[in-house]
Amino acid sequence: MLPLRAAVGRSGDLFAPERPVPYTAQIGELEARILALLQAQPDLELVAPEAIRLRLLADHSARTAAGIAAERYRLGLEYYHGLAPVRAAESLRAASRIYRETLQDLVAIKPYADTLFMLGVSIFDGGDAVGAHVVLKDAFAQAPTRRFRPRFFSPQVEAALSAALVDYLSSANFSRPFGDVARLSAIAARLDADALLSVVLVDAGDAPPELWLTAFRARSGQVEAELRLPLAALDSGLEPFVSRWLSCLPPRAPAAALRPPAALSLRIDTSASYALYMKQPTRRAFHSLGFVTGASGALRPGFEWHARITMDTSLSDPYRDLLRAFNSVRIVAGVGFALDRGVWHLALHPGVDMRLLGSFVATTDPDCKLFGPAHRLCDRSTIADLDSDVLVGPHVSASASLELGRRFHLRLATSISAYILPFDSSDALNTPWSAEFGLGYRF
Repeated sequence: MLPLRAAVGRSGDLFAPERPVPYTAQIGELEARILALLQAQPDLELVAPEAIRLRLLADHSARTAAGIAAERYRLGLEYYHGLAPVRAAESLRAASRIYRETLQDLVAIKPYADTLFMLGVSIFDGGDAVGAHVVLKDAFAQAPTRRFRPRFFSPQVEAALSAALVDYLSSANFSRPFGDVARLSAIAARLDADALLSVVLVDAGDAPPELWLTAFRARSGQVEAELRLPLAALDSGLEPFVSRWLSCLPPRAPAAALRPPAALSLRIDTSASYALYMKQPTRRAFHSLGFVTGASGALRPGFEWHARITMDTSLSDPYRDLLRAFNSVRIVAGVGFALDRGVWHLALHPGVDMRLLGSFVATTDPDCKLFGPAHRLCDRSTIADLDSDVLVGPHVSASASLELGRRFHLRLATSISAYILPFDSSDALNTPWSAEFGLGYRF
């Protein structure tokens, strides 16, 4: 159930803020009453408007976008007060687009409506009366009970506001308070909802107020039921409306088939890496530095695939047992677990690690170090030569990503592997532990 809208504005009260707006004191009570009646229907699994609001507020990227929109709104006001209506309209138009795309009209309608009102006024002051009328009419569709202080705007702007409200009240389609079917489809997809139910309280002047109910089905992309119901007949009229609507729906499919698959969420990153082998042929540990590029994507909620490729080079060990620095290429892939908690994306990734070693030669014999491994004084039995070997084994990593804005994130990860193939090489060099830190982007 989407938030209840109240189309109870009256053009004669537009510049009379001291007059009470009809029915507004009962809006919260009315929404709760409708919600209780719908929740009593056995065939509906209903999500309340407040739950929708809390879900959207928990989305860090949407909150960040709303903050950007608020900054654009404030900038637009500065331009407007600085007598630059064209630049004000540009900034306010950007703010309204962000508010709409992030569904902020389901969270708090006032910032979005204020942006549209100021956008319409800026367009009007810029000389486009027709364009201003369209925007102001849309603004009243969001907040038809809005009042303005008398003589705050010029008489021409006041006339434009009055004309837009009269046009809205006389021609609006109250069965589409949140937009056309394309936007309803976008809202349903964002909320992962099978259907959307919108309710509008319409003031009929001298006649009793009415409720306009609309049921939109995401699977078909169509409005499947509509009803205009006198407010006094709410208790007796709501249940037959729901029954008629549900009787027209196809039989319920299995739960897995009701919702379309989740949209692909792809995350890529580039990181610096540090590695240390727990088992090595040198007497003291040596370190490796490199860089990593990786990607992961959602398979279903809580599960994701991952793939990473690392290129690193070794540093000298304290006793110079490594005859030369060596490079290696490491490829990791698998399927793992993911959890989103606010601004954090946590992941646990088991998989397979395949490492291609470069020119790796190590020895503890000083004659081999001084004269070279081919010299007759060099004890060849002390040489560990893994030149161009490919090591393969299981791998597990744990990572935490901190979301930065809508798309970017910082990633910190640690991992460990255990090579089991080939059997004759894995005993010499094994169990690499690594740490990564980098910057990523989410599509």
